[in-house]
Amino acid sequence: MSEEATPVDAGSQGAVATSAPVSFLDSLPEDLRAEPSLRNFTDHASLAKSYVHAQRMIGAEKIPLPGKSATDDEWRSVFQRLGAPTDPNAYQINAPALQKEHIEALRKRGVEAGLNNKQLQAVASLYDETVAAGQQRFREQSEQARFDAEQSLRQEFGLAFEQKLERAQRAAITLLGGTEIFDEIQLADGRMLGDHPEVVKMFAKLADNIAEDQLEGATTETVMTPAEASAQINILMREPAYMDKYHPAHDKIVAEVARLWEYKTPSAG
Repeated sequence: MSEEATPVDAGSQGAVATSAPVSFLDSLPEDLRAEPSLRNFTDHASLAKSYVHAQRMIGAEKIPLPGKSATDDEWRSVFQRLGAPTDPNAYQINAPALQKEHIEALRKRGVEAGLNNKQLQAVASLYDETVAAGQQRFREQSEQARFDAEQSLRQEFGLAFEQKLERAQRAAITLLGGTEIFDEIQLADGRMLGDHPEVVKMFAKLADNIAEDQLEGATTETVMTPAEASAQINILMREPAYMDKYHPAHDKIVAEVARLWEYKTPSAG
């Protein structure tokens, strides 16, 4: 007896074949599928967001851009509608290294260029940093120039350094009536006039030509400079007694030469 074929129930199979998902463009009517503006959308949600954004923009105020032949005034009008001030004093600028007149010039130029406050602040900050860096370099160079000048005087005056400075000041007071001028005039390198070694040496030399009773407050016992001590040593070493240890004045001259050698040591800074 032959077996009859038994129908197979599709629900009893382990897996059911599914059709491929339809893409967003394929879901549109045929006349819209080739529209270039729709090719960037992958689903209905992104298309809806774009539509809402476009609707909101329809009611927004629009600022037409001037053409190629537009004047400065026409462009300035656009910039002002975008937030550029019409009054220079409306700018709030923070630039501590700049002088007041520089800030005022920047504000005026900002209005002319149509810059908003943020843009002008960016320009002012760059200018401020440049000026501040230049000021710092100038201070450092001035300090170095003052230090070098003092070391030069200490080298030349030796142990007489402090006394030479004092006598130079006394001479300036006697001849000029005061020393204020030396602290008021600034030289190109940043030093004050009174810090220049040639000025100090000039007044120290003038002090030697002024009677001691006219140098009010100056000490009467002068200290030798290294050059003065060297000159005196050379004179004493040419004395016959210096080389003759049996000479009665030998010990005295040798001791004086030793004392004078102390003045050849530069003054410590």
